[in-house]
Amino acid sequence: MSVKLERLKPTSWFLKIMYKLAKFTPLPNQLKFKLFLNLEWFFDRIAHEYSFRNYSPDTHPVRVFTKKHLLEWIQPEHQVLDLGCASGEMAYWASEKAKKVVGIDYDSEHISFAQENYKRDNLSFYCKEAHDYLNTTGENFDVLILENILEHLDNPSDFIKTFSGFFKFIYIELPDFDKNYLNQYRKDFDMPLIYTDSDHVTEFDRFDLKAIIESNDLTIIHSFYIHGFQKLWCQVNQKNFSN
Repeated sequence: MSVKLERLKPTSWFLKIMYKLAKFTPLPNQLKFKLFLNLEWFFDRIAHEYSFRNYSPDTHPVRVFTKKHLLEWIQPEHQVLDLGCASGEMAYWASEKAKKVVGIDYDSEHISFAQENYKRDNLSFYCKEAHDYLNTTGENFDVLILENILEHLDNPSDFIKTFSGFFKFIYIELPDFDKNYLNQYRKDFDMPLIYTDSDHVTEFDRFDLKAIIESNDLTIIHSFYIHGFQKLWCQVNQKNFSN
């Protein structure tokens, strides 16, 4: 979304004062540089968390766009599996349009919450391991949703290879390491990545994620890089499709 600005902008005394304080802080340049990078992450993270206190669930721009983007590609005849569905919100969104949606997660508390709060006739939630579920039920699915999953895995490429044969399309969403050029500075100066979630084992830039997807014979048919996330729709090569 573009924003039109006046060429002459009002003076911000707050910014002037903060800039002078930063400039004259008696620290070595590199230490000051790293301090500001950490502060930037902290305030960015806190602002994002507070955004959920200032928007309703139906108006939060990140949620609104994600739902819109998801439903643009899901078709009424699709059967969808949300792997690692957590609280079940995305599975619930998908069930607005898809023929059938199943959400699975290994966390029983997540599944209990989803079963209690997200109910539709075409929507089910199970506390199961994905591979066991697919092999034991024999159900056919068209779409696999992987929302904030791959960054938690030690071998994301092997994971995609294991599951891609069960589906025609895969939706992948995860944090975008390239969203902020400051991340490159952090990487160059070997800074501890405190700004990532504690259970993330990989932060993907766009090139690495694209390479993993293509190495598993998937084709990216649509991609969005917005709100700090990579959102990609991938089509499974027919020779890999086992259903």
